[in-house]
Amino acid sequence: MREDFIHYLWKFKKLNGLELLTTTGKRIVIKSLGQHNHHSGPDFFNGRLSIDGQEWAGNIEMHLKASDWFLHGHDDDPAYNNVILHVVWTHDADIATRDGLKIPVLEVSRYVDPDLLKSYQNLFKVKQQQFINCENSIPQINPFKISQWKEKLFIERLEQKSLRISKLLERNTGDWEATFLQLLARSFGTKVNADAFEQTARSMAPSVVRKLAKDAFQLESTLLGQAGLLEKDTEDQYMVDCRREYAFAKAKHSLKPIDTAMKFFRIRPVNYPTIRLSQLARLYHFNPLLFGEVLLCKNLDELYDLFNVKASSYWDDHHVFGKQSKNREKYLSRDFVDLLIINCVVPIKFAYAQYEGKDNVEDLMELLSVLKPENNTIVEGFMRLITVDNAVDSQAVLQLKPNYCDVNKCLSCDIGVGLLRG
Repeated sequence: MREDFIHYLWKFKKLNGLELLTTTGKRIVIKSLGQHNHHSGPDFFNGRLSIDGQEWAGNIEMHLKASDWFLHGHDDDPAYNNVILHVVWTHDADIATRDGLKIPVLEVSRYVDPDLLKSYQNLFKVKQQQFINCENSIPQINPFKISQWKEKLFIERLEQKSLRISKLLERNTGDWEATFLQLLARSFGTKVNADAFEQTARSMAPSVVRKLAKDAFQLESTLLGQAGLLEKDTEDQYMVDCRREYAFAKAKHSLKPIDTAMKFFRIRPVNYPTIRLSQLARLYHFNPLLFGEVLLCKNLDELYDLFNVKASSYWDDHHVFGKQSKNREKYLSRDFVDLLIINCVVPIKFAYAQYEGKDNVEDLMELLSVLKPENNTIVEGFMRLITVDNAVDSQAVLQLKPNYCDVNKCLSCDIGVGLLRG
C-alpha cells in the first residue's frame, strides 16, 4: 500500500457520497476536495467539510498510518495548524497540531471498494524482467487517452528542461548567447562528453567566440586547446599549427583550459571530440550569431540548412591527430542534427518564448512531429506497447519511464488512473 492510493481515493471522489464517519463516530460530508498540493505542506489545500453538522474550511493531510504525523514532524510544524482532517489507511494514534488541537481522523480502509483495491494491488504485481507495471494492461486504455497523456508528458519534459535552462541562464547572468552556446556544446558532446563539452564552452565568453569565429581554424584550434586535446607531443603538422594558434589566442584572451579529460573509449569515431569540436567551430564561423539564427528558423528545412556544416578538411582522413583513416568528409549527419533539434533547439526556443511571455508549444510539437523517434532502449520498450511515431512521442515516453513507471507513480499517470477506473 502506498500513500498515493489515498490521494487517488480523495482526488477522484471515490469517497464522495459515502456515509463517512471519523474514528470517534462523527459524520463527515465532503463539500470541496481542495487543491492537490505537490510540494511541501499539507496534501490538499483549502478543502471544505461538514463534520457533525459544523462547517470547516482548511487543509487535509494524508498518511498510511496516523502515527506518521509524528514521524514526519507535523506536530511541531506551524504549516499544519490549519489541517481540518487527517485521512489515513490505518488509525494507530491520536494526533494534534502544534497548538494542541486534536484533528478528526478518517480511516479510509473501512470504505474502499474491494474490487478497486484488488485492481490497485494488481497494478503493482510486477513480474521479473517486466518493462513497466502495466504493460499487460495497456491495451485496455483508449488510444486517444494515451495520445492526450503523451502530449502532457511532452510539455512536462519541456518545462523541466526549461527550468534547467533558467538555472544556466542565471549562472550566465542573463546572457542568452552564452547559455545557448553551452547547451549546444553539451549536445555536441553527446552523453559521454556532455559535461566536458559544456565546460569547454563555458571557458570562453561568447564575445571571444565571435572574434575567433572570423577565422574557422583559429576557433577550432582554441576549442581543441581549451578541451585539452593539444597537449600530446607529436610531429603531426596540423596539431603543431593548432597548438601555435591556440597559444596566441590563449594569451590574448586570458583563457584557461578545462581540467576534465575528453573521452574517446567506446565512442564511434564520428563522435570523437576532435571531430565534433571542429564541426562546432565551423558552425560558429558561418553563423557567429547562431542563437539569433536558431530563433528565426521556422521549420525543419531552415534548421537543416543552418546546421549543414562539416569539420575542417584535415579531418576528412583523420579522426585523431597523426593517424590517417578512410577519406570521408565529416558533415553533421541528419540523424545528429535531429538530436540537436530535440535536445537543444526545441528546449531553448521554448525557454526563450516563456522568457518573453509567449506560447510556442504547438509550433514546437509540429516541428518534432515530423522527426522520427529517438533510438534507445526506453523508446524501443514502449514501441511494443503503444504508438511511438515521432519525436514528440519518444520525448513523452522518455519522460514517462523514469518519472512515473520506475518510481511506481502509477496513480499520477493517466494510464494507471485509467486502469483503476476500469
